[in-house]
Amino acid sequence: MGLAFKKPEVALDRYPYDWRMKRFMPYNPNLFFIMGQKLKQPDAKGRTWWDKPYHISEYETVFDMAQDIEDSYISMNWFYKCSRRGEFVAVFDHICIDLDCYKYETNPTIQYHDLGENYEILLKFCDDNNIPRPSNILSSGRGIYLHYTFECPVPARCKGRFQATHRELLRKFIPWGADQATYDFSRVFRLPGSVNSQHPRRHRCEFLDYRGQFYDFSTLCDMVLPKKYEDYKKQKIARQERREKARVEYLARRKTNELVPDERGAQGFKGWASWAKKGLYDLKTLGFLRYRGPVRKGECDIFCHEAGILLAQISNPDNLPSNLEQWAEGVIDEGYLAKHMHNAMQTLYKKAGQDYSAKKRHKGYTTGTKTIIQKLGITREEMKHLSVLIDHEERLLRKRTKRHEQGNVERPTSQGQSREAWLAENNLSASKPWEVLNISRATYYRMKKSGAL
Repeated sequence: MGLAFKKPEVALDRYPYDWRMKRFMPYNPNLFFIMGQKLKQPDAKGRTWWDKPYHISEYETVFDMAQDIEDSYISMNWFYKCSRRGEFVAVFDHICIDLDCYKYETNPTIQYHDLGENYEILLKFCDDNNIPRPSNILSSGRGIYLHYTFECPVPARCKGRFQATHRELLRKFIPWGADQATYDFSRVFRLPGSVNSQHPRRHRCEFLDYRGQFYDFSTLCDMVLPKKYEDYKKQKIARQERREKARVEYLARRKTNELVPDERGAQGFKGWASWAKKGLYDLKTLGFLRYRGPVRKGECDIFCHEAGILLAQISNPDNLPSNLEQWAEGVIDEGYLAKHMHNAMQTLYKKAGQDYSAKKRHKGYTTGTKTIIQKLGITREEMKHLSVLIDHEERLLRKRTKRHEQGNVERPTSQGQSREAWLAENNLSASKPWEVLNISRATYYRMKKSGAL
């Protein structure tokens, strides 16, 4: 069993405690939390999911209202703006691990799925593998939530250590089917007391065990991560020093950045707009290579998002939706194009419009070539048919091929010369002309270099 449930005295004096969620709430009265719900059928706007921000003062009222609502969710952390985005997170109060142990029949990597009585299997697994025991254990209906609750809310400046610790815990719970994609800051989980409609018997999300201890954030990080904070800090300082020593400023690059966009084109430099146009053609080519037709529904989001990013650089934001729809014809599945595409791209449209009004060089989001290749999983075989979405090795290979072909064009009649033929005329070590001149070898080469011979 877990350790005896005991709240730290320091946290009791400084932070209010929520007994229903088994966590300490932040003291800041100007924060927000997010409530969400999964809809059974699409609404008038075609949405199957909605979320709404609430002020911390409405916490008690909203919690009571959402108790008996099907598939209701609450955010893990607290935000300083009315938006469920990771950049607006203000404080953390716990780490949530989602165990999809119900997938054990289809996923062979899941070794554990039956908790048994009193959760001895899960707690024994933690003890045997040197994993801290969770503070709370919840039943989500078809899976399990593990909460590692902190003694007091942690500020957002610790995002790096929070995310590293979260990922390491997810890795440790892989045998239990831990969802490896749930490490983002804006994550939500099922609200205790809500009903899971996906369960055959409409199971209710509820606490199964909450007798674990609360954790100091730094202590938990040191217990989970392979290195301590001091080691990471020394490694970061050493890396920064190496970068400072290796920093080189290229004159041509600095002059290019000083030019305005019109002058850059006149000088023959390739701009961002030219690269974006070629990237759009590459996305179409990639879709045809993989599917021999429209992109399947599961990957429509990533193709449309990357195409929207590139189109935002070369088109007016007012025309961006129509241009994206024109690009997607014949490339994206018609069902996704008609129902979901514009709803999924609303944030991109808004950000592109804001950057266009501010006259920024890049509009909306910017993703590098390496990032696009990783997101789309472009292989070396597919790169042979693309123009700009290629990695460094493919780019060097094309340079070498082009240089070789250009050399053949410049020397069409050249057949080359073998080493034996060249040595027959230029092998001075065999002919020894210095002996004929009755001088030393060193004198011969010195006189030849000065032009006396």
